Amino acid sequence: KSVMVEALRKCQIMSPSGEVPFIHVVNQVVSELGPIVQFVKSKGHSLSDGLDEAQKAEMKAYMELTNNMLLTAELCLQWCDEATVGEITHSPYRFPCSWPLNHVLAYQKQWEVKGKMKAIGWGDKTLDPVLEDYQCLPVLSTALVFGRIFTIFTTQLTNKELSEKVENYPILLAFCRRIEQNYFEENGKGHIPLRLTQRDLLN
Repeated sequence: KSVMVEALRKCQIMSPSGEVPFIHVVNQVVSELGPIVQFVKSKGHSLSDGLDEAQKAEMKAYMELTNNMLLTAELCLQWCDEATVGEITHSPYRFPCSWPLNHVLAYQKQWEVKGKMKAIGWGDKTLDPVLEDYQCLPVLSTALVFGRIFTIFTTQLTNKELSEKVENYPILLAFCRRIEQNYFEENGKGHIPLRLTQRDLLN
């Protein structure tokens, strides 16, 4: 059966949970990676069938670690860095709605994210500590890592420090670039940079 991949602005408003990614299958909409994996598995497809229980548990732990690390950093930069919020984040988030609802929803989202950051001890973190935490980026679960890395290079921010941190991992970039080329690239133009040297391949 055919599968159509479509990139849309403000697509999270179409998601049942308000989060991406999500899939639309006939009359069902399933959002977020975990539920999507379970839905696909219920249809008889699984990428982890060849793993034993210990390997599956390790994979799940890595996925949680990856999601917590990358998603938290993304949210912190997009919604807690005032320069980014003012210049970039608020405008596209308000786009689908009219005044005054668009302003209310944008500030509501910012308060929600700041509340989450405060709950995990990131409430007073500035940009530099967030980027330092990002230095321990692991090479983990395929789909989840690609999704987060792709988001970092396609989301407009006031500076490129976060993407520059990721560029310190050329093997990871090459891995994500191959996925982009095979499944998502349009007109031969990609978003993920590739600067892989022979030395990188030997390390």
